[in-house]
Amino acid sequence: MIHLEVQVVSHQREGLLVELGRVVHAHGYTVLRQRLTTGSAGEANLILIMRGPAERQMALEEALATHPRVQSFEALLQDGSTSNATPSMLAPTSGSAPAPAAAAPAAAAAAAADSRKVESVLPQIAKDYPKIFPWLLELERGVSADARLASLHLAGRRTGAWVYKRDFALGAKLHLHDAIKRIALPAVRALTTVELQGDQLRLPNHPLAQSGGQPGCRFFCGYLEGLLGESVQGQSVFVRETFCRCSGADACTFEISH
Repeated sequence: MIHLEVQVVSHQREGLLVELGRVVHAHGYTVLRQRLTTGSAGEANLILIMRGPAERQMALEEALATHPRVQSFEALLQDGSTSNATPSMLAPTSGSAPAPAAAAPAAAAAAAADSRKVESVLPQIAKDYPKIFPWLLELERGVSADARLASLHLAGRRTGAWVYKRDFALGAKLHLHDAIKRIALPAVRALTTVELQGDQLRLPNHPLAQSGGQPGCRFFCGYLEGLLGESVQGQSVFVRETFCRCSGADACTFEISH
């Protein structure tokens, strides 16, 4: 179990604690202390101190950071080290660019995403969507080697959450298989060729994975988690790559599960 401090800024105070409290509870966390104040411009500033399972930390932070009530977001582990969270990418109206808030400090761990680099490329991804691969390749080149996979994963989660809220959020919650067919499949098809096999997606020729090269498929793991995270009834969604073209497979294959 870990202790996590979350700081949120929202445009509206009323009902904020109740709505975010539901998100916290759904991810297995308990709120220990809370403080809700109003800023000089009328914005709501909420601090939550909570305890919960370390393995659900990333999912919780993603759910809070992309919540429609959240204007900006920062998370801090109570031992003083900053989490991997990055600022909220607010849900825009159709066709507009995601608007990232001020950057939260990046984690010191070597495997942490380069949140500033990711944040800088998100508006370009939104502007040119679905023609995003040049920006993702630029992101790969622009971060250190040890931050590359985490940065691609974070960019994928932010992009997937944005696409879900832009294109799919008005629909009802779905069972996982239905969500894969009705949300993940058409969303990925807008980016590249994709085949559905049960609850797996096969991507035979996306440009982030070339035979013998370095895999960039963590973007799609994050993209699918961002797409499906709020669409599936009652449970978190996890995505892992089981086969990769970089390792000689004929397609990159992604397994999606609860």
